Formats: sequence, C-alpha cells, structure tokens
Amino acid sequence: MKVLFLTIALSLFSILQAEESTSSGKVWEGTYHINAVVADKEIPEDKRPKSLAPITFTLLNDGNLEASLTFRNNGKCQEIKAKLEKTDIPNEFTVDEGRHHVSIIKTSVSDSWILFSESEFDGKQIKLAKLLGPDTEVNPEALKEYQEFIKEKGFNEERIISPKQEEACIPEHA
Repeated sequence: MKVLFLTIALSLFSILQAEESTSSGKVWEGTYHINAVVADKEIPEDKRPKSLAPITFTLLNDGNLEASLTFRNNGKCQEIKAKLEKTDIPNEFTVDEGRHHVSIIKTSVSDSWILFSESEFDGKQIKLAKLLGPDTEVNPEALKEYQEFIKEKGFNEERIISPKQEEACIPEHA
C-alpha cells in the first residue's frame, strides 16, 4: 500500500509548477485534497487507499517544489516527501530522477486539476488520473470534466476510487 501512496503522491507533486507556468509567473503553495483516482489497471483491494490526507506543496529555493503527504501505516504516521523537477515541456514534470512522468490539466473550476501520470507500480507500468481540489468535497463540475477526460484516455469509469478524506497526521520525527 505504501507503494501506491507513493505513486499517487509523486504524481501529484507537479500541481504547483503548473500554476506557476500558467499564471503570469504567479507562484503559490498550498494544500489539495485527492477527490478521485482512477488507474488503467485493476488495483487489488488490499492495495487501494481507503483514505488519503491532503497533500502540501512548498516552493523550494531552486524553483522546484517539494510535496509532502502523510498517511497511517500499521497505526503509525508516515510522511512521504518528494522533489518535483521542471522539464522543458510546459505542464509536464518528472519525479524520482525521471521515473515518474506527470502532466497537469487545468479544469474550468477554480483550483481544480486533473493530474495524469505514468509510473511503475508492483513492477508494471501504470497510468493514473487524479482529480484534486481545494476542498474535501468534490466539485460536481470538476468531476464531470474529470469523467470526460478519463473516457478520452480510455480509463474504465468503474475503477474510479473516491477515497475518504482524512486529516494529516504528524510523524514522530517531526
């Protein structure tokens, strides 16, 4: 399950760079909730996220971003942090030395994004599409755009996971 959280988290790290590159240089940091996730492959029930905490993005001095996600694993709070690397292609990014590729699609809804990623999960290539928003409740208009997007990309709508929203926990080392 930790690998799935990592895969989801890594693909989400690019959201702030998209805003930076699309809004006249405006840079913002913030917290986003994962309102929906879909994969192109069946994810076993025991590896699906039952709930997800929000993801926090922080601008680094070098112009890249750091994203952090906390989650509970065996009763302990764990944190994943990753650096989001800019690429030469607008709205496309890499994480983990290029092993994860992410594209960001802005919806017509303020602060709602579709993140499309290609990475590896359990030794196999996997494509994921996630809907992020500023609130725990999904915006119906953003969800409609997300559903249209995943249809266009060939995802099975029946595989959409709407994870329960949980509060961020505080790791022991913090």
